[in-house]
Amino acid sequence: MKEQRHLPALRAHIEQLLSKGWIISSRNPLTLQHGHRCYLVSHGMLISDSASRAA
Repeated sequence: MKEQRHLPALRAHIEQLLSKGWIISSRNPLTLQHGHRCYLVSHGMLISDSASRAA
């Protein structure tokens, strides 16, 4: 069966974050959270929430 998923490297990185205790806090847009740190996926890129870095 042919792989249907897009961006396998991004998916692998997200799976690695999840294995380190990050959680999916939202699915649209996909948002990952670990304590006060927050990443979101936008247009195939994992973006750090600048507001979480300022805290």
